[in-house]
Amino acid sequence: MRKGTVLLGLTLILIGLYSLLGAFYPLLPGLDRLWPVAVIAGGITLLVAYLRTPQREVARVFWGVALTLSGLLLLLVTLTDQNYAALQTWWPAFVVVAGIAFLAQWIADGFRDWGVLFLSVVGLIFGGVSIAVNLRLFGPNTVREIGRLWPALVIVVGLILVLRGTLGGKRKGT
Repeated sequence: MRKGTVLLGLTLILIGLYSLLGAFYPLLPGLDRLWPVAVIAGGITLLVAYLRTPQREVARVFWGVALTLSGLLLLLVTLTDQNYAALQTWWPAFVVVAGIAFLAQWIADGFRDWGVLFLSVVGLIFGGVSIAVNLRLFGPNTVREIGRLWPALVIVVGLILVLRGTLGGKRKGT
C-alpha cells in the first residue's frame, strides 16, 4: 500500500464531504477560508513523523510546532476577518510562535542546546512586547506592574527544571 495514494484519497474524500455539506448548509465557511487547515495538517504530520521514526530529528519538532500554530493563527484570521487587516496588529504573534517552536525543539533535544533556548526567550519576549505595544498596553504604571510579575520567572525556571528532570533523559557519557 502506497502512503501517498492513500493520503491523496483521504484528502479528496474530506474535500468532497465538506463540499457536499456546504451544498446543503450554506452557512459553513467555504474552502477559501479553510486553507490554513492544510498548514495545520502539515505541522501535525511533521510532529507525528518525529514521534514515529527512531532517529528523532528535532528539526521536525520546530517546523511541526511552527506550522501547526501558524496555521491555527491563520485559520482564526480567515474565519473572523477575511481582509487580513488583523495581521497589522497581530503579526508579532508569529514571532511568539517561533519562540514556542524553538522552546519545543529545545525540550525535544533533551534540554542541551542553550542557544536554542536563548532564541526561544528572545522570540517570546520580542513578540510579547510587540503585541503589547501594538495593543497600547503600556502606560505610566507599566514598570511597577511588570515588577510584580517576578514570580512568573520563578515558575518558568521551575517548569524548565521539572521538564528537564522528567523528559531530559540521560546524557552521553554519564
